Amino acid sequence: MSPSGPIDWSPMIIGFIAGFVSRVISIRSGRSHYPGYPSGYISQIALAIIAAIIGSSIIVALVGKQFTAATFLTLAATQFRDVRATERTTLEKEENLILVSRGAGYIEGIAITYEARNYLAMLVALVTSIGVQYLGVIIGSIIGIAAIIVGEIYMSGPHMGDMVDVEPAQIHFEKGSLLYVGDVMMMEVGLPHSRERYEKEGIGVLITPKGPRGQAALWNVSQRQAISHEVASAVGAQKDVGYPEQTPLCRMDMPKGSGRAALSILPVEHDVQAAIRAVKMTPVLESGKWSAIRSPILNRKGLN
Repeated sequence: MSPSGPIDWSPMIIGFIAGFVSRVISIRSGRSHYPGYPSGYISQIALAIIAAIIGSSIIVALVGKQFTAATFLTLAATQFRDVRATERTTLEKEENLILVSRGAGYIEGIAITYEARNYLAMLVALVTSIGVQYLGVIIGSIIGIAAIIVGEIYMSGPHMGDMVDVEPAQIHFEKGSLLYVGDVMMMEVGLPHSRERYEKEGIGVLITPKGPRGQAALWNVSQRQAISHEVASAVGAQKDVGYPEQTPLCRMDMPKGSGRAALSILPVEHDVQAAIRAVKMTPVLESGKWSAIRSPILNRKGLN
């Protein structure tokens, strides 16, 4: 195809559809996603259109020897960095309105994911358009579908349930005011009525790593804060401003250093299984995803 010849728009059209679908199917409202207001959906759909157009246009521009246009499209793609900063700012402002905060690590992970989603949409559109250009519409469309599926699998990421075992545990007090979940000491609860509420209404779970990566994730403070946030979102938290004793807490088994962690919460809905599911479905944050810590205690148990 020469610069003056007719342009075959099929690579761009099919590539655009694949990239747009790749981005749209990831638009989910929820506590760890972009707010589900109409303005939120509109902005995300607009980003999906822009990303898909950029990715699908590159091959058409290059084949048509429109190198200036291809360079411009590449420069335009770098502007998606602002998406990450905008998402981070939005979630950080929400932190002051949330009783059980997400934590800086969780917020950064969500922001990174939203930036990466746009790049993934561009990549899917580019791969699909290349396939259509050189292999035909049918094979190119199959490549696009495969690219969407692979992208979704890659972007889903691991969850804590892949790395840890979670089981219910009894809440009790020792030495008068020390709150324990199983054999893990959590904190000191000074007020008698707060201790009574924990004994009657509290939920406790033990979190045991399956291996060194699971233990590394638990040692990450941001990861444990994310777990607390997810559990509080799942079962609610009987907490208000200025009551630290009612704050859900995920804490390591110290000073034993066993690598385990425990969580205590005063829930609105006393559903232990929902709390366990929330722990397992908590995303593994980037800061602790690939780290590995080996505990001598776990090593003796054959878990390292």
